Amino acid sequence: MPFRMKKNLSFLTAIILFLSISLTVLNMNASSVYSQENNGQTPQIRLVPSASHVAVGETFEVAIWLQGFIGQHSDIEGYEVHIDFDPELIAPVSEEKTIKPHSVFQTAHQPMTLINSIDEKGKVKIGQVLTQRDRGLFSGYGKIGTVTFHAKKAGAALLSQEKSLVIMPDNPGVNIRHTINHPTVTIGASSEQGVLREKKETIGQAPKNKTIDSTPETVIRSFKDHQSIFQLDWALQAISALALDKVIQGDNEGNFSPKRNMTRAEFAKVAVIALGLDMKQQQHPTFTDIKKTDWFYDYVETAAEYGFIQGTMKNGAKVFLPQDPISRAEITAILSRVMKQSKNAALEGAEAHPFKDVQASHWAAADIHLLYQKGLMKGRTADRFAPNENASRAEVSVLLKRFIDFD
Repeated sequence: MPFRMKKNLSFLTAIILFLSISLTVLNMNASSVYSQENNGQTPQIRLVPSASHVAVGETFEVAIWLQGFIGQHSDIEGYEVHIDFDPELIAPVSEEKTIKPHSVFQTAHQPMTLINSIDEKGKVKIGQVLTQRDRGLFSGYGKIGTVTFHAKKAGAALLSQEKSLVIMPDNPGVNIRHTINHPTVTIGASSEQGVLREKKETIGQAPKNKTIDSTPETVIRSFKDHQSIFQLDWALQAISALALDKVIQGDNEGNFSPKRNMTRAEFAKVAVIALGLDMKQQQHPTFTDIKKTDWFYDYVETAAEYGFIQGTMKNGAKVFLPQDPISRAEITAILSRVMKQSKNAALEGAEAHPFKDVQASHWAAADIHLLYQKGLMKGRTADRFAPNENASRAEVSVLLKRFIDFD
């Protein structure tokens, strides 16, 4: 078949697929599942404003994220999102007529953009679909794009997901179940500064068919250096579990590199995804050594917003040092902060840790004590913790899996 004919057929197939599902969704209200709260297991399409309150004349950003598409909700081949806004209160910045898609589908797999528009009259629409079956399917977390708005007058600017559609292979007519939100940005003075108001609801249906079903072995074999992973018996289960859920992934060359030291930027990303955090949007970088175009920017900013990472001061500036290897003490401190917010962080008794290289004056001594007592961090030997040594990607995988499973 000539190449041009193949291309036309791919385009026609994509159009028919999306039209058939879109028409079905219009008549799905009776069978859709609705709730006001996300149970933590349903994937989400989230609108994430950079501010809950702005002054008239200021600008703010709204990011669109896919979150938590793992397990039976993984392997997505297309999405479509329509957002309604009040053009009397806010307007897209004048130069923005379309959204520049981010990292949901890799460009190497040639995703087809079916709709992409920003309308000053109150509509934002974007939709993409893959045209080659079983290639480049999306799982995990991914940013669809960002829209910048200008606040025109005081009021409550509601951003409503008027349509939200997720499709999966072999599920014709099914909008895959997910939670959506409708945030409100307050323009002008308010007594609720810093509090984002939003409504949530869960729509769609569970997948009827899950024909693409990875196993721990197949996900490990998907890495080019899988032989080096199979040799690490102590880390194999953790790596396969986290890779299966797209918590931790390989590099651009397709390698996992289990023995390579994990960087601070990489740890920020895997921690955010492993903990299932809702993404945050920062209009301006918190750290001077990070740019908005960096692949890890949103994950570092999200972890910082939750208070899990803090950075350091260097030459009078606040920096994160994203490409530096992360140390065992730094990992312990981050997970200790997480535990103090969301898990049982009470010390049980006064038994001291056995590590001779962690003095009471060490900046992370209390964190090391806490995680050691909970059985989450172990020493390199019985009496040596090695707080300043780096952690490999395999070691981080084991630690995160242990932390996720901790009750």
